[in-house]
Amino acid sequence: MTVRDTRGGRELKPARLALGAALVACACSAPVASNLPESEANRAVVALEQHGVFAEKERDPEAEGRFRVNVGRDEAAAAAGVLAQEAVPGRDAPGVLQSLGSGSMVPSRLAEHARLLSGIAGELEQSLQAVDGIVSARVHLASPERSPLEESEPGKPSASVLVRHRGAAPPLAPAEVQRLVAGAVAGLAAEDVSVVATPAPSSARPPERELRHVGPITVTRASLSPLRFVAAGAVALNLALLGAVLLLWAKVRRTEDALGQARAATDAAAR
Repeated sequence: MTVRDTRGGRELKPARLALGAALVACACSAPVASNLPESEANRAVVALEQHGVFAEKERDPEAEGRFRVNVGRDEAAAAAGVLAQEAVPGRDAPGVLQSLGSGSMVPSRLAEHARLLSGIAGELEQSLQAVDGIVSARVHLASPERSPLEESEPGKPSASVLVRHRGAAPPLAPAEVQRLVAGAVAGLAAEDVSVVATPAPSSARPPERELRHVGPITVTRASLSPLRFVAAGAVALNLALLGAVLLLWAKVRRTEDALGQARAATDAAAR
């Protein structure tokens, strides 16, 4: 069962004795994604909470400067399915600097050109995925390298783009994607860029993961009954403690009255 304080946007700590036993299980968390840049960790948290799975981002102790995302152990399987559906974290597409920085010490002209295209494609993918509503993007560039030993003109560069997006309509029109890609590759015309946009499958939130509010606390529907049971137990425990205190107080009062009467009787007898 997961409990969240909507006023502070954070999970409640098991401070109260009555809720402590129930919240111990919530404190057991499992990482569902690790070694992430902060932007991808934020995307993962947002995607999970949109599907009713509460998640927490924290620094990854095994990767400096990276983050990981934790969920409750009982929600790990559901969280993994959500992340796979939302393509989070995204494919680690290298940029131009990363692509050119790898390879042999003396790369060939063709290999250098291929790595340059790979880096440009990676940066275009990152730019497209930064648009709200785009789940994932793949960019393929074909730009023949002109050889100084050949007199014939190389073929025209071309590109193809595959975009997966949320909703029925893509957040970017095909013409906008064509202009973005064509502007990044020398000699590439917008009409030579093929764009395929497909909606990502959307799944309705399961009924048991619908959110319910109990005062300042927000829980999933599946956790509502256990929470009510725990709350009822806490109320019953408080009433029992109150009754015990009242009984003890009444007993103390009766004892004080009896002692007072005994003193009065002793004083009367002494006179």
